[in-house]
Amino acid sequence: MELYHQHLLIKAFVKNPPTQETVLNYWLESLVADIKMKVVVPARSKYVDAVGNRGLTGAVNIETSHIAVHIWDEPVPAHIEMDVYSCSKFDIQTVFNKLCDFGLVKYHFMLIDRNGDTFKVVKQSDGFIS
Repeated sequence: MELYHQHLLIKAFVKNPPTQETVLNYWLESLVADIKMKVVVPARSKYVDAVGNRGLTGAVNIETSHIAVHIWDEPVPAHIEMDVYSCSKFDIQTVFNKLCDFGLVKYHFMLIDRNGDTFKVVKQSDGFIS
């Protein structure tokens, strides 16, 4: 297996954020399958009910690293911060397509190549969904 060390950071805004732990867990594990990875520690999430920080936080460990997501469901549109890190190559468009499940409105992302001794930003962009 060739190592890639891709780290995708996403800030997204959605119309229909998940609010149930079981929904986010299922979504995370289906994302793992969509990017052709393997779950090694099942998805787990928790709803946080703190003022100003209300929403789900969750993660899934994959054979090649992890996927983590934090969702603030109070703002309109809701706000998602997410990272997908893997030492195996994956298609970043598949991740954006999966975010459409939540009514993706817009997003910002940065893809970092973590190979070698330094980090290198290889792509960053903004996207708007009509």
